Amino acid sequence: MIVVAVATEAERPAGSLPERWEVLVTGVGKTGAAVAAALRLAKGDVAAIVSFGVAGAYPTTGLDVGDVVVALATAVVDEGLETGSRFVPFAKPGMPVPAAAWTPTDAALRDRLLAAGPRSFRVSTGRIATVSVCAGMSRLAAERAALGAAAEGMEGAAIAYAASMAGVPFAEVRGISNLCGPRDGAPFDLATAVAHAAEVLRGLR
Repeated sequence: MIVVAVATEAERPAGSLPERWEVLVTGVGKTGAAVAAALRLAKGDVAAIVSFGVAGAYPTTGLDVGDVVVALATAVVDEGLETGSRFVPFAKPGMPVPAAAWTPTDAALRDRLLAAGPRSFRVSTGRIATVSVCAGMSRLAAERAALGAAAEGMEGAAIAYAASMAGVPFAEVRGISNLCGPRDGAPFDLATAVAHAAEVLRGLR
């Protein structure tokens, strides 16, 4: 069974899915994603789990609304202290933050997702940050991009952590719905982002 984990029904891939695919709706954010993924993985019969949905792209990456990112790695990047002028990650000896290190996605799954020919939209690879607070300011977007992330979502690293604990291959596929930074008047297109990401996802069939 390939489990496709989505935060909301709005991010469910449209149309029929191949046999032995299952959509798991986790709720928005790390907590729901981790719990829902762990409970499903504990039931067994999961060959792979994919965090699927939309993401915001960091402006310096050149990504645009409607592009798709297949994650090379994912990590929780916003556990720490916000000083007002900069973000300081939490890092104390002996007190690790689960999923705070960049976790590589499964290479075989990535290869299958990327194997299709040219598309009408850009498909790229990169790190996808997992956050609870989206980057609605330029400073925060720049800080996260400086970590090597191309985009940010709200569930991927939590699902990756559950998958790693269960020994199940993990991948993340996200369509770009918006650019990170100030949102006033900025384009946002969830439907196109989901539709394009679903085209890429079906490479796993």
